[in-house]
Amino acid sequence: MTQPGQSRLLRLADELLIQIAQHVTSNRDLCSLAVTCSRLQGFAEPVLYSSILVRNGNRALKLFTAILRRSSRALFVRKIHIRYKSDGDDGIEILNLALLHLLKLKELLIEAPCCNDTPSQRADFQSQGKIDYAAYFDFASSMTIHPQPHVQIPLESLVLHSHNTRGPDRQAFDMGKNAVIFLHPTLRNLTISCFDIGENIKSYISASKNSTVLRSLIFDECNITTDGLAAILSVPKALERLTIGERLFHQSRHEPLGRYPARFLKALALQERSLTYVKHIGGHTGLSHQSTQLSLATFSNIKNMKLATDSILTKILKETAPPWSPTIPPNLQLCLLLPSYDFNFDYQDDVWYTPMMSIIEWLGIVSNLDIVVDLNGRNSKDHVIQGLWKGKDGPRRLKHILRLLASPSPEQARLNKRRLRISVVRWTGFIPPYMYGEQLPEEELVFDSDAYVPELQESLEGSEVSEALEGDDDDDLVDLA
Repeated sequence: MTQPGQSRLLRLADELLIQIAQHVTSNRDLCSLAVTCSRLQGFAEPVLYSSILVRNGNRALKLFTAILRRSSRALFVRKIHIRYKSDGDDGIEILNLALLHLLKLKELLIEAPCCNDTPSQRADFQSQGKIDYAAYFDFASSMTIHPQPHVQIPLESLVLHSHNTRGPDRQAFDMGKNAVIFLHPTLRNLTISCFDIGENIKSYISASKNSTVLRSLIFDECNITTDGLAAILSVPKALERLTIGERLFHQSRHEPLGRYPARFLKALALQERSLTYVKHIGGHTGLSHQSTQLSLATFSNIKNMKLATDSILTKILKETAPPWSPTIPPNLQLCLLLPSYDFNFDYQDDVWYTPMMSIIEWLGIVSNLDIVVDLNGRNSKDHVIQGLWKGKDGPRRLKHILRLLASPSPEQARLNKRRLRISVVRWTGFIPPYMYGEQLPEEELVFDSDAYVPELQESLEGSEVSEALEGDDDDDLVDLA
């Protein structure tokens, strides 16, 4: 590398050159800066290598070669996203070696282009993952004593969507020994998608109860058994956020968690003192649940819950409320419900009977209620509000909802204010887990009682709805206020 004569840039103090390099957003410009001279290289390369995107095997080979040429580059890497395409996986295996050199890595995302189910049912399944996760996770979680005791890879965030390197049929999707990642001592945020998580993971993690600092755990499109979930939830010291996304879009022979409500709740109870957010979708049982005689009242720190209407936790939460149980979780501030996406808003009669009654029921249980409607590629947001108040009993139920939302006095508003929000989700043509470049679903608010209730009440005057409400008797509607 040539050493140019003194320039104004090189006369700047090191602190200023560091700031300049950090404000350069183009990798091409950083490369140009790095090859200018050895001094500027020392400022440019830490920024250039701090965040890496690998889209194909050729990129992986270049990264490994660069690390071999200058070992200090590996220590600059703080974030690496591995998102290779199906036609660019040749050479991606080199990452099995490259990842071992990234001793300062904080954030890791691995996304393999594997179809989640169909190919695995054929004998010619060739889409297994090309990275040996179990070996890497075992290394990353291990401790070293030089120069002082510390974990080999100080990971804080991991997103993993892929499959095992070996195994026929569904073995390619088995979490198995990959479960050692749950033991990582510095990992705080973990997302796992498209894996089968069964009781066989217990042998890898059962000896390390309440030992990790994991704060947020997300399962996306996973098959999970109650034993597998219990084994995982026994490991963190104080898990705060938990998302359980069971399979929604792919065939599965696994029984959903909702078939075993007592065991499911027992597993969740392992973190009942620390959980502040719980989400559960998928895993439809196809059964109409009878009384579970279970309660969420002991989950004293939960502030937010986001549940599918057919989630067994929705059933349990209803039974936790009075008069079935003394109290719901005392700190519960918001309950987000996701109604089934197969409601047809074009029906004129009682298709919204269940959602309308559900709104009335839930407004008697929680003070803040969000209804999220998945349009599933059909209809528009206008159909939601129009369809919501349709049906022969729609006006009466609307009146009851408005009464529940009304605040007769400022003092009552302060103590018992209720809020209802309704949103729609527009389908973008993709299903979870959402891969690189795929458009995420868009959520749009279409009704907020704080903004629209006075306006809606005013619009009812003189309308057909207003006439329908005149002389209406609400005796058949249970007052949940």
